[in-house]
Amino acid sequence: MSKGQNLDKRMSIVALAWPILIEILLRTALGTSDVFMLSGYSDKAVSAVGVITQITFFLIIVSTFVSSGTGILIARYNGEGRTADSTHVGVASVWLSFAVGAFLSVLALIVALYFLPLYGLEAQVEQYAEEYLLISGVMTFNVTIGIVLTTILRSHGFSRSPMVVNLISGVLNVAGNYVALYQPFGLPVYGVEGVAVATVVSQVIGTLLLIVIVMRSSIELPLRKGKEVPKSIYKSILKIGGMNGGEVLSYNMAQICIVYFVVQMGTSSLAAFTYAQNIARFSFAFALAVGQASQIQAGYYIGRGWVDSIYKKVHQYFFVGFAVSVSMTMIFYFNRDLILPIFTDQPDILMLASSLLLGSIILEGGRVFNLIYISALKGAGDVKFPVQMGVLSMWGLSVTMSYILGIHWGYGVIGAWMATALDEWVRGIIMAYRWRSRCWVNAKI
Repeated sequence: MSKGQNLDKRMSIVALAWPILIEILLRTALGTSDVFMLSGYSDKAVSAVGVITQITFFLIIVSTFVSSGTGILIARYNGEGRTADSTHVGVASVWLSFAVGAFLSVLALIVALYFLPLYGLEAQVEQYAEEYLLISGVMTFNVTIGIVLTTILRSHGFSRSPMVVNLISGVLNVAGNYVALYQPFGLPVYGVEGVAVATVVSQVIGTLLLIVIVMRSSIELPLRKGKEVPKSIYKSILKIGGMNGGEVLSYNMAQICIVYFVVQMGTSSLAAFTYAQNIARFSFAFALAVGQASQIQAGYYIGRGWVDSIYKKVHQYFFVGFAVSVSMTMIFYFNRDLILPIFTDQPDILMLASSLLLGSIILEGGRVFNLIYISALKGAGDVKFPVQMGVLSMWGLSVTMSYILGIHWGYGVIGAWMATALDEWVRGIIMAYRWRSRCWVNAKI
């Protein structure tokens, strides 16, 4: 089988999506394990992690400022047979990840020391949040490098390696959490700080493994030739990454605002919100994996000139993703009496979390539109419109209506949850129409 045929095979949706799905589930389980293990330590610690999760997601999303442009360009260049340009993109993205990662680590330190008090958290919750962010946030540069290396591997069709690395990292993290919280061998309880250290150590080991895998793969990545990369490559990565990351960045900033509103509703609401979010991530994991795979495939197929094929495939991916996500959400809701007590036994938190899981049936259906159609549009090079529409809808509907429904009209955390659902559905339907219009066919990258 020729090199081109091998690449075609690696670019099938199954070859791309299933390792990504396993990786997403592992990452979700990893995040949930932190929440689950901390729930036995303190509900206030869980609330702190709920706040920090939004901030760390913000940092990670800014990290995708580099990786998103990298993935789109490598997939397209590989499809067009421009191997030299594909190599240049990989080299440039690694160097950019060092710079962006260092900036984000400094930013995390500033946020931990000066911005957390603005949330108005309870004293104990704020202390836990600061402890966690000072340790995990300062190591964001490591996460940034790992994200870029993962993107390079995936864009060349090597989706399995990041999955294996994430499995190893996840096992190490859970083991570290156990040591930090459950006093094995007579050790003291290290609490939130111990959980943060376990997370960082597992992430560092994961990044080191990714470096070894890339070095041993067929991917050319001569980092010493970074100065030889044309400036146009750096500009393309930053241009696409800036627009692409803008939509996701806007989403996360909007979520930070919504969490701020939820904080005002009380610690119980914040804990329920955190538990429901962690459970919901399992519901949309399949659609997220298919969306990420379709972005890579869309770029590659369009580079190969297979426009009609990818047009039909993305519609098929949506219907499958919708069915799976909604079904999973319903399964979680109908089994809520078995699932939620794993996290907490507080009646008020259980009641709120149950209501949020019911609302998730509506919310997750709308989210699938965005996870798949927006990803495909970005892979096709149509990045600007999703960003503009995303900013308008997220802030005009999700944030604004969260305040109106949740605080002004007094529906609390359930009102904020439904406001997010409204945003997902309105924006998602518009994105589906955008894909159907085929205006992305002539998008340039």
